[in-house]
Amino acid sequence: MLAGATLVAIGLAACSSTDSGASGPLSAEDAAAVDQAKVEVENYTSNPPLVVEPLSKAPEKGMKVASVTCTVNSCHPGQFEEAATALGWESTEYTYDLAQGPSGFVTAVRQALQAKPEALAILFVYPTDVIAAEIEQAKADGVVLVDVASALEAPPEGFVSCVNCAPVLAANGKAEAAFITADAGAATEVGVVGDKTIDANRIAGGATTDELARISPNTAVHDINVGYAKTPQENSQTIIAALQRNPNIDYLAFQSPDLMPGVDQALGAAGLSDRVKVVSIDPSGESQVAQLEQGMPNVWIGGDGPAYWWRAADALARNSVGDRVDPAPVASIRVITQDNLQLDMYAPPNYKAAFQTAWGVGG
Repeated sequence: MLAGATLVAIGLAACSSTDSGASGPLSAEDAAAVDQAKVEVENYTSNPPLVVEPLSKAPEKGMKVASVTCTVNSCHPGQFEEAATALGWESTEYTYDLAQGPSGFVTAVRQALQAKPEALAILFVYPTDVIAAEIEQAKADGVVLVDVASALEAPPEGFVSCVNCAPVLAANGKAEAAFITADAGAATEVGVVGDKTIDANRIAGGATTDELARISPNTAVHDINVGYAKTPQENSQTIIAALQRNPNIDYLAFQSPDLMPGVDQALGAAGLSDRVKVVSIDPSGESQVAQLEQGMPNVWIGGDGPAYWWRAADALARNSVGDRVDPAPVASIRVITQDNLQLDMYAPPNYKAAFQTAWGVGG
């Protein structure tokens, strides 16, 4: 029995036409994979303290830095500035609205470079090629760059680190699939909900789909494409329509909580609240974790949360003192349910103090 999830076999409805498979019983091999998923989920139900290797010396104060991030909660605006302030750096944040598409992102990067920072951390929700010219300008100007959340496996040329990038995003998606498989205990049907124009959603959602196929080949997966540029009502209508077309969907696997507003009410109005379980990646703070108490979502998959911006600042701090910089740092993962609920589980515990102590600036 898991500490963070009640694992029960769910009776499966009759087979139906699906996007990637059909409901059915698990073979002995598949059953073994489900058992392994249960073990993986059990490993994700605690929140061990973050360990950060100390720097060889404290970074010099006064460095001029900048960050570029989006405005939605899962982009954690303000966190890099807080980390930079702890280091004694002069920091400016430039934000972009996802509803504007790539043009807003390009504008924010250009504004950041016009300020002539010594270092710049950029959160990518679009491919790096979108700002290829700006990256070349930054490299020519000697700006130290950190890649945050891009679709790459490793930092592109000219970047010292790739924080919260493709391997981390995929790990979150795999953990989501492991929970669903372990919780169902048998083949089921899953709606993977995300905005495929956003790299983080596309990568995590793809990993959820691929991992479900690996663990439970008879589980059916349906892509439900919603959008950050759409209203909550539009997204909710898309989701309910997908559930009506595919009445055997038992789980909705969200790739971001920013796409969930309005879904609780829509499920209730459709009479589906008690049947369809909602799982989402990346709660952004204590208030979102607390939503588990009201049952929406039913489960969170917690990653680094805002700590990934502190990892970006850590990369710049290490680079500034000549220490080794991890090109692709790993992140922690937690499965958060009503059974193991603690409000601080949206991120590693005491992450701010852990980084500040490692930097030699208090904490």
